[in-house]
Amino acid sequence: MSFNYLLAKKHYMNHPSHHASRTQFQLERFILFSDAVFAICITLLVIEIKVPNREELHIYSDANLWKYLSLHSLKFFGFLISFGIIGHYWSVHHRIFGYAQNYTTSLLWINLAFLFSVVLLPFSSDLLGEYGADTNMLIPYGVYAANMCFTGLMNCWLWIYISNPKRELLTHHISNARIQLGVYRSLLIPAVFMLAFFVSFFSPLVSRFIPLLIPFILHWGMKGLEKKADQKEKISPQDTLSAAVQ
Repeated sequence: MSFNYLLAKKHYMNHPSHHASRTQFQLERFILFSDAVFAICITLLVIEIKVPNREELHIYSDANLWKYLSLHSLKFFGFLISFGIIGHYWSVHHRIFGYAQNYTTSLLWINLAFLFSVVLLPFSSDLLGEYGADTNMLIPYGVYAANMCFTGLMNCWLWIYISNPKRELLTHHISNARIQLGVYRSLLIPAVFMLAFFVSFFSPLVSRFIPLLIPFILHWGMKGLEKKADQKEKISPQDTLSAAVQ
């Protein structure tokens, strides 16, 4: 019995593969786990918003309560942005894996790295909410923006890995225009937050509102690229909706 045969046998025993009939089940477990992580992250965002303690903060009138809410308005604003971002990435994740019919070990780890960036969002959001009222402090917004960039880049990596036709993970062939559209949309959020953090050095308050541009750019700013991708694939409007990357 040759040495190479023993090595091959050992490798197979340490890395057993599933039967083809189990692939879909394993992929569903993969996606359900990811959905659970997104749900927990959104829940943690809400938990961090606490009702003010009446006795501790001496809130006995509408004026006092309104003053408290006004002082914490940026925290609520940060929560809305973070909720929208996490919801957006959940939607993106859902649509990306709508293309997948198979997976690899590398894909599992890339997805875990992406989820790691997502689970950091409640912390960075709470950090910004706690110190966001002091617009002279750059670190809280810097950490928040860095987390958003990290998540966007990991999302981009996930899409590039799955959409690569050489890995044979896709349910069907998609055009290069569709792949490029997914990359551009994945990098949009990191680009906007990098811009927002740069603006925070000059106008901290204005920088907080720059992320509001994201849904408008995603919806209207890339219509031309979406139309080009649809023309390349020559698919029906119904298929276009289901095949949209993000």
